[in-house]
Amino acid sequence: MKILIVGFNVQADVFPLGAAYLKTYARKYHPDVEIEIKEFSFGSRYNYETNKNTELQALSYILLSKPDVVAFSSYIWSGEMVKDFARAVKQISPEIKTVIGGVEASSDILTKDVDFIITGEGEIAFKELIDHLKGTRNLDEVHNVVTSGRKNPIIIVENLDELPFPYEIELKKEYAAVRLETARGCIFSCNFCHYAQPKLRHFSVDYLKRNIPYLFEHYDFKNLTILDANFNTNKERMLAILDILEQEFTKKKIKLKVHVELRPELIDERLAEAMSRFSFSLAVELGLQSTDKEVLAFANRPTDLKKVEEALLHLERYRINYKIDLMYGLPKDTFFKFLHSMQFVINNAVSQNKVVAHHFMQLNNTAFADAPGISRITPEHSSMVLKTDRQDVLDLYKTKLFVDMVNEELKLLK
Repeated sequence: MKILIVGFNVQADVFPLGAAYLKTYARKYHPDVEIEIKEFSFGSRYNYETNKNTELQALSYILLSKPDVVAFSSYIWSGEMVKDFARAVKQISPEIKTVIGGVEASSDILTKDVDFIITGEGEIAFKELIDHLKGTRNLDEVHNVVTSGRKNPIIIVENLDELPFPYEIELKKEYAAVRLETARGCIFSCNFCHYAQPKLRHFSVDYLKRNIPYLFEHYDFKNLTILDANFNTNKERMLAILDILEQEFTKKKIKLKVHVELRPELIDERLAEAMSRFSFSLAVELGLQSTDKEVLAFANRPTDLKKVEEALLHLERYRINYKIDLMYGLPKDTFFKFLHSMQFVINNAVSQNKVVAHHFMQLNNTAFADAPGISRITPEHSSMVLKTDRQDVLDLYKTKLFVDMVNEELKLLK
């Protein structure tokens, strides 16, 4: 059996972490199955010529590869594409089985051209689906699978240390950016976020100590992103992991930027001081989203603004490179409420000199996916919101224009 895992990305030079997890876990149980990962970059998704060339390239590759199964990774930037590609695959080679998985995967994208949807975490489900395709497991025993008239029970990987290290795989060894999970899930349950769905689990520090050196020894890269939501939930663990990176960074003597996402209220002076001691460049992202009590309560995102202020002071004092993000278009938000959120950032994020604001994207498989009063541009796929209970598309566009105008003015203050 030959399986081709296909991904579409905006960036061309990022390690395909999700697909690598699928392959390394499946080959533990199915070493006889040939599993290939192939990534395609479409650059600007608004460039018709780029997209057209990508479509021809990908479909030609699939046809020449002659796989028995094509499994598509579906993310917010590729959800629409993979459904179209599944249909195209059936047109050029109807006998190929098509699978769609990833954070975007849900029963909403199931069509006659999609044989299987895998929802939630994919490693166990992908392995069990191979069992089924080999004839050793009934379809109703394959977790996380959705087919026409069927939605099987969900399962997650309880012990993350059971997953093989995804970088121990036969792919090229030079990337602009690599990504690393040290945990899955989140202690918080924000209604707009995917991370809130599975429970929080951690790779052990021993697992990371064993495997991170392999990444540095066998790969060349300049950026490493730790994907954990709120990496500083456990401060001692966070610093232990950064110490592992420091040791490998010192050995390899490379130019490296490490990107992390931190919960601002959990940053104290001790943590800020500790972060300032690392030799590599540390880039911290802070998700604030809003300062309005009603907006935050409806999003199930408790926020202590006094502690956020204190965290920003600590980061400023120890000269930690950070950016703090807002989100406009959330339910219950208005233009004037958002102005107060902007004012908080401008007053407290002293060195940022820019308001970083993202348009609210209504994501599949989140608590807000079916929230009343929200309309998005593509109903069955995660996409930007056009209307909420308080704002219409014109309000949202005015907000974007105002953010752009303020940022132009802030440039003059540098």
